[in-house]
Amino acid sequence: MKNKEDQDSWYKIKRYPHIGLPSENRRQTISHIKNKDKVAVHGFAPFIHKVISTNRYRKEYDNHGKLISNGKRTDRSTKNRDIYYANNLDSNIYAYYSHLLNVKYEEILEDRNLTKVVTAYRKTPKKLELNRAQNPPKKNNIYFADEVFEYIKKNIGYDSDIVAIAFDIENFFPSLNHTVLKNKWCEVLDRDHLPKDHYNVFKNITRFSYVEENHLFNLFKDSILIRKNDGKVTSKSIKRIEHLYNKNAIAYCKMQDIHTIRKKGLIRSSKRIGSTLVTDGICQGSAISATLANIYMLGFDEEIYDETSKIGGLYRRYSDDMVVICPVKHKSHIIQFFENRIKEIELNIHKKKTQVFHFSSCNGRIICKQEFSGRITPNSINRNFEYLGFSFDGKYVRLKTSSLANYYRKMKKGVRRSGFYSAKINNDTRGEIFRRRLYKRYSYIGAKRCIKYKRVRGTTDQWQADKYAVNWGNYITYAKNAHEIMGSYSKIDSQIKNHWKNIHKEIEKSKR
Repeated sequence: MKNKEDQDSWYKIKRYPHIGLPSENRRQTISHIKNKDKVAVHGFAPFIHKVISTNRYRKEYDNHGKLISNGKRTDRSTKNRDIYYANNLDSNIYAYYSHLLNVKYEEILEDRNLTKVVTAYRKTPKKLELNRAQNPPKKNNIYFADEVFEYIKKNIGYDSDIVAIAFDIENFFPSLNHTVLKNKWCEVLDRDHLPKDHYNVFKNITRFSYVEENHLFNLFKDSILIRKNDGKVTSKSIKRIEHLYNKNAIAYCKMQDIHTIRKKGLIRSSKRIGSTLVTDGICQGSAISATLANIYMLGFDEEIYDETSKIGGLYRRYSDDMVVICPVKHKSHIIQFFENRIKEIELNIHKKKTQVFHFSSCNGRIICKQEFSGRITPNSINRNFEYLGFSFDGKYVRLKTSSLANYYRKMKKGVRRSGFYSAKINNDTRGEIFRRRLYKRYSYIGAKRCIKYKRVRGTTDQWQADKYAVNWGNYITYAKNAHEIMGSYSKIDSQIKNHWKNIHKEIEKSKR
């Protein structure tokens, strides 16, 4: 039974509310998903769409690399990400077909010697992991960044300067060409055409329908379906969408209420935005989107890897962030090669985000310089090569300053919110800030990862009996892990050493 559950590890009950109740019969649902004939004619429910906005604070430089505004970070723009998420059954169908494709995809990567090249959206094979224990941890962006930095240090010589070229694909997920994707899907399956079940999944991930999250909530907010502590399902009025999680909401409505949603005209099509016909792109957020993105890049990854290997370089791709490390004399060739090959798969390099860093050895120390407008300027010296959330100056690795600043902004916001609500509460604790919650979110106290099981008395229902909460840690957890992995050339620990003092400064400010 245990082996069977391991085989079906892709199956997960979604805890967010959607259209239709989540299935409570695991075995029956899995049987339905694995039935090719049923999937071939399955009618997918609309996705729920929401936009996640992130303010981006960046230092600005002129064309010569000189800092603007005295190096102060400015709110340059807001990055909006369109996220689409499917209901419980549809999400697990996508997860299952993602699993099927991943099995084939991993075999192809192994055959083409690309297992180390593609680093995002994959579970790193065990043979690539550090052999520190019987069950070593899976690799993440910390390991991948460390590998690139180590490569630079080991391959720099007194007479052999190298460059690190960072590329970024413009509008990656929204730009994936459907014809190219379909051909790559067939290539992975080793088929001339997609089987009917695969085609139905392909059709509904490229030409999908969706409902805006706030529209759906406003329609059903007086009768949201929640699960009570005894496991029973009932309807409840919920005033704000932010309260859905705390109220144990499991569905906006039942599946038959899709007719009400359609009559209200809330269902939209991804094929058309306004009067514009959309022919490219897949939704970001589904369980299969990341796998399809990797499959789409398969031929490109192979060509770039072969070309960089010929010139003694290194190529790595983490989603749409790509980096090549090679001798400086091959810089122009690699940049042109990238731009030509990416156009062949109907994508574009974001040229403004292409960055070139020169590494050279001087008196036993590695010097890092950054190009501006395609050349080295007086402002190019003492620059840091930034990759996957870390910066490298040739000797030491640190967290990106923007990442650290984002952590402190969230800390300050959290403390201010805590102070605001403590002033509004009507009991003996009025004006008192609850520090335990703040410590758990923003300090070393909440950095330890652990699982807390919660047994519910008087029930044998598995959903209730096996209920547990996982404390995955916080930003300090991530920083400490990075410091340990990066080893002796890490300065990350010194970057976070004042976090305890800073959180107390913010707490004192909120009292005034």
